Amino acid sequence: GAAGAARAGRRRSGSGTAVIAVLFGTFNAKHAANALLAEDLRRAGFEVQECHEALWEEARDKDDRYFSPLSLFWLALRWLRVMVRLSVRLRRSLPEAGVVVAGFNGQLDVLVARLVAGRRRVVFAPLVTITETLVDDRKRYRPGSLMARGLALLDWASLHAADLVVVDTRAHGEYLTRRFSLEPSRMLVQYLGAQDAFSPASPAAQAEGGGELRVLCYGSYLPLHGYELVARAICLIGEDEGISFELIGSGPERKSVDALICGFSHVLMEDWVPYEDLPQRIRQADVVLGIFGSSVKASMVIPNKIYQATQVGRPVVTADTPAVREIFEPQESIYLVSAEPSALADALRSLARQAQKRASVGDEARSAVLSAAGPRVRAQRLGEALRPADSELEGVS
Repeated sequence: GAAGAARAGRRRSGSGTAVIAVLFGTFNAKHAANALLAEDLRRAGFEVQECHEALWEEARDKDDRYFSPLSLFWLALRWLRVMVRLSVRLRRSLPEAGVVVAGFNGQLDVLVARLVAGRRRVVFAPLVTITETLVDDRKRYRPGSLMARGLALLDWASLHAADLVVVDTRAHGEYLTRRFSLEPSRMLVQYLGAQDAFSPASPAAQAEGGGELRVLCYGSYLPLHGYELVARAICLIGEDEGISFELIGSGPERKSVDALICGFSHVLMEDWVPYEDLPQRIRQADVVLGIFGSSVKASMVIPNKIYQATQVGRPVVTADTPAVREIFEPQESIYLVSAEPSALADALRSLARQAQKRASVGDEARSAVLSAAGPRVRAQRLGEALRPADSELEGVS
C-alpha cells in the first residue's frame, strides 16, 4: 500500500532517514530551473537520484526549423527510444523511490512517470506550459489550429497526471486553474530564485564603478524578452548621453535587432557567454534589464535573469507585470515601466543621474529575492509541500 511505498522510499544514512527523489525523464538538465529544483530537493533532505537522458538541451536556440513537422517527427522517434530505456531504469529504482519528479521540458516525461510510478507520488515542475510558449508567446502555431489544440491537450494531461504541480508564481497558478482546470490544492507556488554563484561583488569592486551608466541585457532573442523594444529604446538614447549597453544572446529576433542598432558606438553585442561567467558580468553592470514582452506568458513569469541580477544586488528595470509585483515593490526594490521604448529610455536616463538610488534599489532587491526565494526558503517550502504525502516522511526537513 501507500505506507509500504513510503517506507521503501526511505534510505538510512548517517544523518538520519533520507527520502529518495528520482529526477526522471528527458528534462533540460542545463536549465537553471531544473538545477535549482535538484538543489532544493537536496536541501529539503531528499536523496536525489537521476534517471535522465539528454534530449531537449541539445539545441540552444529552438527556431522555426526545430518545430517543423519533420523535425518534431524525428524528435518524437528519438524520445520514444530514450523513454523505453528510462522506463526500465525507473521501474528498477521504484523499490527505493519515495517520489518521482519531472522538471522543465517534462510534459511527455510526466505522463510516462505516472504510468510507471504506480502509487509513488509524482511531482511535475513545468515552469511554463507548451501552449503559452508556442501558441501565445512565440505564435508558432495559430490559436484554434489542430496543432494548438493538440498541445493544449498535452498540457492538460501532463498537469493532471501529477499529484503536485510546482508553479513559479501565483499568477501562473491562476492561469493553470483558468486554462486547464487544475485545482489550486494540487499546486505549490515556488519562486524560482537563483543559484548560489549569483552573489554580490566585494565592496572594493563595487566602489570601482563610475562614469557612464552600464546597462546589461541578456537572454534569448524571443518575444518574451522584448529585445526589439530594448533596441528601439536604445535608438532614443544618444551616443553622448553617458549610457552604454551590453546585449548578450542569440535567437530569432537577433537580425531585426541588429538592423536597428548595429554600429552604435555605445552598444556592445555578443552572441553568448558561458553560464559560469554570468555572475561576474552582472556584477560589472550598473543596471540589468528584465523582460518587455506583451504576451500572456510575459505577465505571469519572473524570468531567471531577474532573480540572478537581484540576488547579485543589481537594480533591475523591467515591464510592470502582476508576477513581478508578487515579490518586488515598484520603484523600491525594482524599477517597473510600461512596455514602451520611450518609457524604458526615460527610466535609464533617470537612473544615470541617481547612483545612490541605484545602490539602494539594488540592496532592497537582494533582500526581497532572498526573503521570497532564497535557498533555505525554497527548500523549506518544498519540504513542507511534500511531507504531507505520508505521515512517515519525518526525515524530510
